[in-house]
Amino acid sequence: MPKKMGVNSKAEAARARKGAAETEKKDRETREKEEQYWREAESSKPRAAKKREEEADKKAEAAARRAEVRRLAELEEKELEKMIKKPDKKANRVSIPVPKVTEAELRKRREEEQAMAMKKAEEAKKRTAGEEEYERVVLVSNTNRDDSIIEASTLDEAIAKMSIDNNLPPDRHPERRLKASFKVCIVLSVFSFFFQF
Repeated sequence: MPKKMGVNSKAEAARARKGAAETEKKDRETREKEEQYWREAESSKPRAAKKREEEADKKAEAAARRAEVRRLAELEEKELEKMIKKPDKKANRVSIPVPKVTEAELRKRREEEQAMAMKKAEEAKKRTAGEEEYERVVLVSNTNRDDSIIEASTLDEAIAKMSIDNNLPPDRHPERRLKASFKVCIVLSVFSFFFQF
């Protein structure tokens, strides 16, 4: 049996402080509630009128905010329009003198531009599908209806449609397929159970 110890003075002091803080908080809350009650009782306006005024103030503030947002949006649109309409003056300035362009260089540039235009035209022609290519893409067999899928409403029909060719060689290792045959047997028994009822 453990010894009886004395009282932990620090723990007791902490509990006392905590209890004092809680009681002070409760007293403060009750005082605030009481003061609020008497303030409302002394006011000349009834609660409904105060509530209406608060709602009207909130609506007015919301309308002012919407108007401010609208005004800012219009200013931004005007600035964007000015930016689009005004050409950039600095872009037109030439800081480095441009070297002279000879007639041969101009001819060479024109030829390059024409070659680029021809390449773009050829690429555009290549993008259009020929008649043969179109038929190859469109005339694809529909694999949604596969003949290997068996559709049957009864167990007898399913078994009849699952015909196995007898041309197969004899199975030399049936023990390897024991698990699979067991699963098939279970599935067939479950089907027969459901179709009986």
